[in-house]
This record gives sequence, structure tokens and C-alpha cells, in this order.
Amino acid sequence: MFLFICMTNLQLLIVRSIIEKEQLKKVDVLFIGDVDNVKNQYYLKKIQPLCRHSDIVPQVAKFSTFKTIQRTRYAKKIMEKYAREYHTVFFANFHVPLIHHILSCITFSEIKTFDDGTNNINQKSIMYENKNISATSKLIRKLMGRKYHKDEILKLDAKHYTLFPNRTNIIEKTEGIILVHHNGLPDTNNGFKKVLLGTVYTDALKNKEDECVFLQHLQRFIKKEAVDIYIPHPRYDSHQFNGVLNVSSEMIAEDIILEYLEQGMSLEIYGFNSTVQYNLNNISTIKNYKITSPFLKDSFNHGLGFDFNQVSV
Repeated sequence: MFLFICMTNLQLLIVRSIIEKEQLKKVDVLFIGDVDNVKNQYYLKKIQPLCRHSDIVPQVAKFSTFKTIQRTRYAKKIMEKYAREYHTVFFANFHVPLIHHILSCITFSEIKTFDDGTNNINQKSIMYENKNISATSKLIRKLMGRKYHKDEILKLDAKHYTLFPNRTNIIEKTEGIILVHHNGLPDTNNGFKKVLLGTVYTDALKNKEDECVFLQHLQRFIKKEAVDIYIPHPRYDSHQFNGVLNVSSEMIAEDIILEYLEQGMSLEIYGFNSTVQYNLNNISTIKNYKITSPFLKDSFNHGLGFDFNQVSV
């Protein structure tokens, strides 16, 4: 049996590709995220025909005291609906403590991982941050139910599936996987649109207090560049901009953009180091622009070696 642990809609799409590529049977899927998010429900439903069992559970609360014990209890509660033993456990977020706790309350033969968007190839991302945890702290945590940490996971990782096989990855043992297929797109040009891809601005900004100011800058950018379409990030979809089509959809940005391409449109896409842009980078009718700003964290301003034009906000 095989267990996949996901935390984003993109990861669900990657999981589907892995299941189909490896022709896996007896698959269980666990999604950790917003239970009420329509996109989460939509993409989990799409993968269910390939699964033996699937479920969605909320992210663990940020406990101030006895974090390890609380997470251990929560992990055991989550896994009550799942098997106690798996041949292979697949996941992307090898740095997330809750996943370490889940691994600690089941048995498995091997671990395999897959990309969490561009975080694996962005050396400024959280995945490249290292915390020094003493042997004593690890022993205490083990006694409280946490057997694994990031460094142990990386040593155990048997294979990593990546969307970017030609890029340096934090995990060396990589195998490429295709997420977006676009062979059937029409050759005719039925128009031109400019698309702005949103991000989780509170995560992207150096100072969360600059959120309102930065959104005002983006509003001016939309007007200046005559942007036609705004596709918000699934975790930041409450804000709407003026003078632009604010897309509200169950689908993620890749699928929304592919629908425009299937109508024969050419697109200019503006984004914040967005995985969406890298997934669609080899499509000739798309021109990508990377947004930079002194308001943004280094991980968002950091170039990843793709041939994108840059615009400053």
C-alpha cells in the first residue's frame, strides 16, 4: 500500500501524475489544509477514483506549550482512519513537523518525495533553512512521539519527483515528472490577454504591516500595464482589484490559463516566482514576467535561472 500526504492543490496534481506514471494501486491520500476551501475539495474529488481512501484534515494549531505531545496526539487521531503500515510514503513538505509526527506513528519501508512548487529549487526558500537541534532535544522529542526531523527524512529519501529535472534541487536523487500537457492547443490567435497571478502577500512581504501599501502598488501596476485578468492565490482569495476581471473558480491557475489557451489566446503572465509560470514556461503563446519589489522577501525576488522578463512594483 502507498500513502500520499499533500498540503496544496498543486501537490494533488503531482500525486495524480505519480500514481498514473508508476501505475500504483491501493493508494491512500491524506490532504492537510483548509477543509472548507472549494479548490481543495475540487482537486481531492478529482483524485478519489485513483484512491482506496482519501481524507482532508485541518492544519495543526500552533500550540504554545507541549507542542511535541500535542502534535503526536493529533497525528495519531488523523491516522485512525488509515492503515498502520505502508510500503511507501510520498510527500513534499519534508520540513513540516506534523508530517514527521505522522511518519512516527506508522511503519513504512521507504520514503519518496516530490516538489513543493519552486521551493525545492529556490535556495532562498524555507526548505533550505536549517535549524540546529541538539541530540538531547531529539531524544526528548522521540520519547514524546516524534522520531523524525528534516535531516533524517532527507537521508531516508529514496527518490524525489521533480517538475524541474534540469535544475539543482535540494534533493539529489531526482526523477522528472510532467504536470501540464498542452499538445492539443490551437494554432489560431483569438486575442491577447494580460494575467496577474496573485500570491499569499502576507507570506511574500518582508513586513506584514506593508500589506495594504503593497496592494495599493499592485492596483497602480494593474492600471499602468492594463492587466485584464487577476487570478488570486488559493490561500489569499478575499482581496479584489478594480478595473480587472477577478477570477473566482474551483480550478487552480494552471487549469484556468489552459482554458484561455485552448480558446486560441496569447497571454502575458505576471507573477511572484510562481510555480504556475514555470510549469507553463515552454508554451510559445505565453510570455512570462517576474515581479520584483523592495517590499518582497529575498525568496520572492530571487531569480531561478528562467528566461523571464522582470518588472518592478
